[in-house]
Amino acid sequence: MNKFHWKRLLCVLLALSLALGAAACSLNDDEEAATPGDAAEDLDQVAVQIGDYTVTKGDVIDQYDYMVQMYSYYGMSAPTETSEIEAMQDSVISTLVSEKIQLYEADLMGITLSEEEMADVEAQLEDAMDYYLDSFRSQAEDEGAADPDARALEIFQEQLDAAEMGMDVDEFRAYVKENYVDEARRTALQEKVTAGVTATDDEIKDYYEETLADQTASYTSAPADYLSAAESFQMNGGSPVLYTPEGYVRIRSISITPEADISDDYTTLKTDLDALAAEYGEAALNALAEKYIAQGADPATTALNVTLGDIEGGAEIVSEYVEKKAQADAMYEEYIKDARAKAEEAYAALEGGASFTDVLTEYGEDDIYTTYPSFVESGLLMYMAGEDTTWDEQLVKEAGLLKAGEYSAVIQIDDVFYILQLVGDETAGVKALDDVYDDIEAVIISRNADTLWNETLDAWENDTSIATYFEDVYRDIGK
Repeated sequence: MNKFHWKRLLCVLLALSLALGAAACSLNDDEEAATPGDAAEDLDQVAVQIGDYTVTKGDVIDQYDYMVQMYSYYGMSAPTETSEIEAMQDSVISTLVSEKIQLYEADLMGITLSEEEMADVEAQLEDAMDYYLDSFRSQAEDEGAADPDARALEIFQEQLDAAEMGMDVDEFRAYVKENYVDEARRTALQEKVTAGVTATDDEIKDYYEETLADQTASYTSAPADYLSAAESFQMNGGSPVLYTPEGYVRIRSISITPEADISDDYTTLKTDLDALAAEYGEAALNALAEKYIAQGADPATTALNVTLGDIEGGAEIVSEYVEKKAQADAMYEEYIKDARAKAEEAYAALEGGASFTDVLTEYGEDDIYTTYPSFVESGLLMYMAGEDTTWDEQLVKEAGLLKAGEYSAVIQIDDVFYILQLVGDETAGVKALDDVYDDIEAVIISRNADTLWNETLDAWENDTSIATYFEDVYRDIGK
């Protein structure tokens, strides 16, 4: 039996990652006093027996409290009526029993993890621990700790203690691993139970006809919705897109941004300039500044009496504006110059004959191309027949000037430099069933597998030869 339920662990991690405070998942003293049966022997009472596995009253309390905390986090009140409380108890019991029954059935079927699956568990474990240790290390550095790594471990332990986990960091690590192993075994069980699931031709045909009708109506009335659906399918699979509206093209984009953030001094100057522009008019200030510069006058010393609207003494205002604008422009140039140089280098490589995909791979910084490499080949979608809500308006205009295979000059939008290539038009119309048969078959198989799995879980949970429930043990929880 685990000392704490897995959801209790998730609650702790949620508190840590959202910086809600370690006590966010712990009840305060008054709430703890209101929970019946705090004695250790009472918490160890068996609420449900599943073979050698048990769900204890303490497990149920932990999970119930977790759900109450989630209610509170999302601004909802905990149940107070007896029927509502017992409904939440039943939900808690269902979750806990389902997890235990799956482990029980996995034992019966002799399911163990392969070396590859264990390697995946270890990778998940390392990612989880590194995530929190990195967060605590940053906190230690902000504190000015002499040894941030050692201090990070201390903070980790402090958080575990405050959340009343009753374990040190190494024990916590082992606990996380145990639960990752359990999750992997449950996944392996589900795969084994659903291994023989298939899809019939009739199911595939019906799905095709229904989905095509829905998508045709949807993307005809709102063609801009096609973009997210088509790119989501390309990234994650799932339900295929069967209808493509007119007006879409595919675009490859090389985007380059400055590596560092702009300085706080620039931000301060820009705030001052914006305030002056708001009060006196940016156009008027720029015009007077250009006049001073053209005349070779120094706004700080000139004797000219300049009027900004009805404001006398405009020389001092323009002087301040010119001085701060020059400083801000110099700072911005220092901030942006390396990114511009990189973009110009990428453009030079294209002009030298390098392929756009090679230059994109070498210079581009948009991680969608590395996360989903298929977009390097296909390009991203852009809507040209109406308002595109994904791309900047200027980039859409620039793309509209290109022919298939052509690329643009370097385009600067705010702090980002782009080079676009028009891959070509997205073929509009209906995809034939033969072209999407395999994709739809996968959807139907997944749907049928989910149905079989849920039916199997229900049968296991309702089989009194597997699970024995002791309602009198947990019915007082939350009341």
